[in-house]
Amino acid sequence: MSWTETGFDLNDYCVLVGVIITWGIYFFIPILFSKQFRVLIFLFSLTVASIMDNSFGVTPFDYYDIMDGPRYTGMDLVVYLLYPPYGYFFLYFYKKFCLSDIYIVFYISIATIISICYEWFLYNVGVFHYKNGYQIVYSICFYLFFQSILIIYYRLVEFKH
Repeated sequence: MSWTETGFDLNDYCVLVGVIITWGIYFFIPILFSKQFRVLIFLFSLTVASIMDNSFGVTPFDYYDIMDGPRYTGMDLVVYLLYPPYGYFFLYFYKKFCLSDIYIVFYISIATIISICYEWFLYNVGVFHYKNGYQIVYSICFYLFFQSILIIYYRLVEFKH
């Protein structure tokens, strides 16, 4: 892994602005979860992103690269800072809106649409580079699955307390 960038491009600026905005919002919204549970949300989000990148972004699938190509750089690690706030916001609004079971499918669908739109933006600014026939529409399944798992996880933790 090289920690240096060959150039600082639009994708780098967009990631940095995204990190500043998402973490800025995180620090200014009211706290709804315990510190321990916030850590668990962050770990879940980072783990999912890491598993996906290390499963589908490498051989034998090699469906995409992030940032400037297949080599990891320091900015590739900065991209991972985008994931924890998203997982937190997802559960934050789920709890804030006190969604009943009938609205969960609608909520997950809306969150998936937002996720796809953000991924499309990141693709267009060069954060993601799809390869080997991968298309953004395939990401819908992953978002639906992992957001559902996150709500189940939240309910299990909430039930235990």
